[in-house]
Amino acid sequence: MTGQAAARATAAPKVLHLYDAADVGATLVKYGRREGLPWKHFNRLPPSDTAHGPTAGSRPARIAAELAWQAARAAGILRADLLHLHSGSRLGVVRSRPYRPFVLHFHGTDIRTQFYESARRPALQWGADHAAVVLYSTPDLAEHAAEARADAVYLPNPLDTEELPAWTPASRPRVVFASRWDDSKGGSAQLEAARSVMAAVGPETDVQGLDWGNGAAQAAALGVQLQPKMPKPAYLRWLASAHCVVGQSGGIMAMSELQAVGIGVPVVMRPAAGYYPGPSPVLQPERAEEFGEHVRNAIEDPQGVSAQLDGPGWVRANHGPERIVQQLAGIYAAL
Repeated sequence: MTGQAAARATAAPKVLHLYDAADVGATLVKYGRREGLPWKHFNRLPPSDTAHGPTAGSRPARIAAELAWQAARAAGILRADLLHLHSGSRLGVVRSRPYRPFVLHFHGTDIRTQFYESARRPALQWGADHAAVVLYSTPDLAEHAAEARADAVYLPNPLDTEELPAWTPASRPRVVFASRWDDSKGGSAQLEAARSVMAAVGPETDVQGLDWGNGAAQAAALGVQLQPKMPKPAYLRWLASAHCVVGQSGGIMAMSELQAVGIGVPVVMRPAAGYYPGPSPVLQPERAEEFGEHVRNAIEDPQGVSAQLDGPGWVRANHGPERIVQQLAGIYAAL
């Protein structure tokens, strides 16, 4: 770290990141601390929210666990100048004493869905009104975040490239649908893409997807081999085993798509117009029925297609954690 960077870090506010979403908080703190920034992370859920906490019949243990959590939360907040709350669904943590100014970071369902539910909107609007700044993590959230707070700021998701395994395609051609089969990921359009892919590839190609989401059974009926939900390292190795990845049909590159692009696997999807800068790092069918053709071309020459797309280079330029940390440090400094 240069002397100038050290001086900036010394003057920077002490920030406590509360909770997480897709490891965005953990990645920001990891790379921020490498720059000497005084950022910390508190990602312990209240005992009442955890499946493995004390049982209902163990009242002393339950009380002790709750007190320990409250003490750890309060100690972290008291040492901070600013809180950075990941997800509007957990606003209670910044409404309790001790109070500190806070940044509210929307990550998806909280502002895309919950904000429009009558029971949840008042709390989310309170958070947007009282936050020092409101951030949102993917470009599709812009219109929703702006409805809550007109000056909301887009902070692209940082991708921790150090976590990505080497691209090692499986011995048999393999196509991986990276996202869950859910309406928030494109729902019916995702199933249409699967139908196109199944019609275009032969029996020597394994087409796999997650056993997750309300459309998973329909995907299985089309011939997609469903895999169980898995821990993050196993999931990343699964992405890296693909000759081609099909991204979600919701128009955005969420963390799963960014991870596949960063690994270098050719990705087929249809990003919404204007969401991403420069040459696209993905293959873009114009219609659902063209997914199969793009996938077939990718698995015939995965290395050549990967080199042409240069996904890892695009990720470093647009979602590299060092760049996002500097953007966020600037936002904090402006407060």
